[in-house]
Parts: sequence; C-alpha cells; structure tokens
Amino acid sequence: MKDNEINNKIKEAFSHAAPDILDSVLSDCSQKKGTVIYMTENGKSKRRMRLIIGIAACLLLLLGGFAGYRVYDLNYAVDSTVSLDVNPSIEIKVNQKERILDVTALNEDGKKVIGDMDFKGSSIDVTVNALIGSMLKNGYLNELANSVLISVDNKNTAKGSQLQARLTDEVGAMLQTESFTGSVLSQTISNSQSLSAATEKYGITEGKAQLINEILKKDSRHTFEDLAKLTINELNLLMNSGAYTPDNISSVGSASDKAYIGQEKAKAAAIAHAGLSDSDVSYFETDMDTENGIMVYEVEFKCGGYEYEYDINALTSEIVQYSREKDDDYFSVQTPSDTQNQQSTSGVGNSSDTSQSQNTSLPQAKISADEAKEIALAHASVAASEAAYIKVDTDYDDGRLIYEVEFVVKSIEYEYEIDADSGNILDFDREIDD
Repeated sequence: MKDNEINNKIKEAFSHAAPDILDSVLSDCSQKKGTVIYMTENGKSKRRMRLIIGIAACLLLLLGGFAGYRVYDLNYAVDSTVSLDVNPSIEIKVNQKERILDVTALNEDGKKVIGDMDFKGSSIDVTVNALIGSMLKNGYLNELANSVLISVDNKNTAKGSQLQARLTDEVGAMLQTESFTGSVLSQTISNSQSLSAATEKYGITEGKAQLINEILKKDSRHTFEDLAKLTINELNLLMNSGAYTPDNISSVGSASDKAYIGQEKAKAAAIAHAGLSDSDVSYFETDMDTENGIMVYEVEFKCGGYEYEYDINALTSEIVQYSREKDDDYFSVQTPSDTQNQQSTSGVGNSSDTSQSQNTSLPQAKISADEAKEIALAHASVAASEAAYIKVDTDYDDGRLIYEVEFVVKSIEYEYEIDADSGNILDFDREIDD
C-alpha cells in the first residue's frame, strides 16, 4: 500500500476509537438542572439556621448578663446603710444578703472603736455586736453616758423597719450590763438627700442630722449648730427634759444624768447667787437645757415680786447667765388703800397743774453713779479692772429713778438696774456677748 493509503486507514481507525460525546454531555447537563436548583434551596436553609443560632446566642447573652447583674446586685451593691452614733459615729454599708461591704468611721472616736478590725463579708449582726462591744470596752458607753442611736437607710421601707427593730433588740440586750442599763434610740432615714449638706458641714451621720431636725420641730429655741455639738446621750436628755419623743423615733430606756450635778445642786447655786434662801422662794422650776453647746440646768423661781432665771453649767455649777425682772402678776395686785389713794388724787387740777406737780415730785438720787457701778460689780463678783467696758445711765421706771449699769467681762455682757434711792438691785442679766 502506498503511503497515502496507510495514512487514511490510521485516521479512520482513530476516529472510531475516540467517539464525539459533546452532544451527550450537554444533554446530561440539561437533564441535571433540577439538581442545581436543589443545591440553591439548601443554602437558604443554612442561612435560616444561622439566624436562629444568632438569636439564641443573643438570648443566652442577655440571660447571662441578667444573671451576672443579679449576682452583682446581691453581693456588691449597697442595699442598706446603718449608722451607729454615741459620740463615736460609724457608718456601715451592707448588701442584700446583709453582708458587710464597708465600715467607715466619721470621726476620730469612730476610728478608735473600729481599730484594726476588718468586717468585710461579715454579717450585720456580728459587726454591730463587735462595734458596740468596742464602745463598751473603750468607755464610750457607760453608766454616765448610756445612749446610742441606730439609723437605717433602705429604699424598701418595710425591710428597713425590720432591720431597725432587730438591731434595736440586739443592742438593747447588750446594754443590759451589771453596772448600767442602756438607752437605745432608733429610726429609719426618710430623705437622705436633704440631710447630705448637714452631714458634710458638721461631720455627723445622716442619722444624727435627722434626729436633730426632729428635735428642732418640737423645740425651736435651739439651733442645728448647737445641737450638732452634743452627744447622743445629751440629745436624749434634752428630749427627756422636754417630755417629748420626736416623730419617727423609737426610744427604749432613759438617758443617764449621773455625769451632772443634779437639779438640787443647780437650784442651790442659783438661790445662793441671788442672795436668797429656800424659804424665800415661792415658785421653783428646773429643766435640762443647752446654751451654746454646753449642757445647763435652766432654773426659774420667784421671790418678793421678782422672777429669777438662771442657766447653771450642768457639769461645774458655774453660772452661765442669769436675769431678774419684775413679776407683772405680783405688782398687778393692789391693796385697797392703793386704789383709794389713786381715786382721791384723780381729776385734781388741770393738765398743766398735774404736769407741774409730777415734775416737782420726781425722785432724787441718794446714791451716786459710781456707787451704783460698785454695787453691780460686787454682785457679779467682778473687779473694775476686769471690766473692758462700763456704762452707767439714769432712767425712770414707774416714777422711780434707777441706774442702768452695763459692762463686759471676758465676752460676757452684764446688765443691771439699781434703785437710785435704796441701792437695791431691781433687775440683772448676764449673757454671752455676740
């Protein structure tokens, strides 16, 4: 065979050995379109699944966050603030489980009571018992000063009241000692925001600030500044003396007054200074009070047509201030002869004659101004050299000539009215010079 014939035979054999299947493949692809559509539907399902999983994850995060917040709220957020006041002032913050978050001393005495004790995580009952025990040990609570104030601040009024009552019972039981019985004042804080300014200014707890406000509602003679200087026992004595218990304050037991001189000694000091005796006094009254942050006995009595008022230092018997003035009720009572004399002289002469008669009958001084000054200084037990300022004037009181003597000694102002005829002291007063 020729070469060209051989080549043609090879081409023909190769053509039969490798058939053309393109049309068949394309036909198969057309028939598989349903499969392609099926794969697209599977992708949507996966996206839906991813969305569900995402939502579930968010819910889990929210639940986890709430659970975490709840755990924090139970264990680390402040639920109640309890303050203990005697003279030491201590503030205690607790969580919802009544476990201690913080104990803070608000003054130097409070620091001494806490010492090196660490209460974090302890129960409120254990902590209060330990602090009261330390106050007893360090002498802040004793037979001379036996009062403590417990104050509870909680947004839940019912829960705060329950905690207040429980702590009151516990502290009251601790203060039933062999040597004395304590007095426990307790309250819930009603509006802590309004008390913040006072606590910062005077360095006291909100509890003590609220107690002072309640006392001022009952007795407005005092100032917040004066009462802030007092201990809880002294504030308790003021309430006992005034025979009142402020609103919203629970009180158990009575405040001790054993540190003071007592009413009888205060009365004796006042009567002795006035130059009188017990038999001279027709009326007598004494109360516990405060003057510029000092506890005093306020002594009042009447004698010979005059009213006497004394403030006696409750610790030392020193006379803080005093005054004497006419008893209007006493001088308003006239005898029949007095009335007849007035009737016999009424309507006599014209107005000019009456004026002339009154002018000519004006009393004349029988003692000098210097003598009046000496009488006043002697009564006050003050030397002339000690007085920084002395003033003497004359005046008429109900037709009687008097000397008005004023002087100042060591920031104490004295005022006297002295009869210019007899030299008798008609009225006197002593007070702190503002």
